[in-house]
Amino acid sequence: MNRHRLFVLGLLILFAGCDETSTAPPSGQEVSGFPSTNQMTAQPTRRTLSLDGVTLSILEAGTGDPVIYVHGVVTTSNIFLKYLAAYSPAYRGIAVDLRGYGDSEKTPTGSNISQFVKDLIALADRLKIEKPVWVGVSMGGMILQQLALEYPSRVKALVLVSTTDGAMILDQDLPSIGNPRTNAEVSKKILLESFPAGTDQKLYQPLLDRIPTWNASVLREALTSMSVFNTHGQLSAITAPTLIMVGAKDDVATPTIAAGIQAQITGSHLVRFETGHFMMAEDPDGFRKALGKFLHSLKK
Repeated sequence: MNRHRLFVLGLLILFAGCDETSTAPPSGQEVSGFPSTNQMTAQPTRRTLSLDGVTLSILEAGTGDPVIYVHGVVTTSNIFLKYLAAYSPAYRGIAVDLRGYGDSEKTPTGSNISQFVKDLIALADRLKIEKPVWVGVSMGGMILQQLALEYPSRVKALVLVSTTDGAMILDQDLPSIGNPRTNAEVSKKILLESFPAGTDQKLYQPLLDRIPTWNASVLREALTSMSVFNTHGQLSAITAPTLIMVGAKDDVATPTIAAGIQAQITGSHLVRFETGHFMMAEDPDGFRKALGKFLHSLKK
C-alpha cells in the first residue's frame, strides 16, 4: 500500500461523519494518518520569487496538491511552519510573506487588501498553480474572501480563519502609526490583545519576534484597508467548498460574525475552538486536525 493510500485510510478512520457546525478535535491525541506536531521532520525551504512589481518570499514543504497559506496583519508566513508538511504526500504547503512583510520586498505602497489579492494571483501564476486550496488567517481571510469573489475560477477550496466580512478595527488612531507611535508599539499591542488574558508568553513570543520584519507604513496601510473592508451580503456568490474557523474567546472576529459568514456561503462548515484569535498558536493539534479533515473531504 503506498503512502498516499495509507494517508487517506488514516483520515477515513478519524473523520467519518461531519456536521455543518462542530467543535475542534481534542488536542493531545494522535491519530493514524497525521504526523504529530512534535514528530514532523520535513523542514520548509524558503525562496524568493520576482513578480510584476514586487519580490515575494515563500516557505514550501511537502508534496501533493497545493495549499497556499496567507497570514494576517501582524504575522508572517512563519505562523504556518507546523502545517506546511502536515498533509504530505496528499498536499504540499506554500506560505507567503505578503508584500511588505517578513522576507518579502517593502514597496512604498501596496500593502492593502486589493493589492494583496493581485499579488496572490500573480504568485499562483508564477508557480503555475491554477486552483489551489487557499487558507487565510484574520486579514488573510479578508484577502481571500475578496480573491474568491474576483477570481472564482482560481479557487479549489477556501479556509477562512478568525476573520470578518466587514471592517476589522484593530487601532483607533491609524494616522499616528509611525509618528509618534512606533510599529513595534502598535503591533505588539494588537498581538497581545489577540490572546486571552493569562496566555503563556511562549505561545506568542515567536509572533512578537517577527514584528521587526515589517514597518509602520506597511502596518498603517494594511490596517486602513481592513478598516473599510466589506464583503457582507456578497459571499453567497462563493461556491467553492469552504471551511470557517473561529475562536470562542475571540472578541474581534467573533463566533457571531463567523456564523454570519457561514450563513452566506452555501454548504460551508464552521469549526469552533475554545481559544482566542490565534487558535493555530493556542491549539495547534486541533487546528491541524480540523484542517486535515476538510482537506480530506476534498479528495472524495
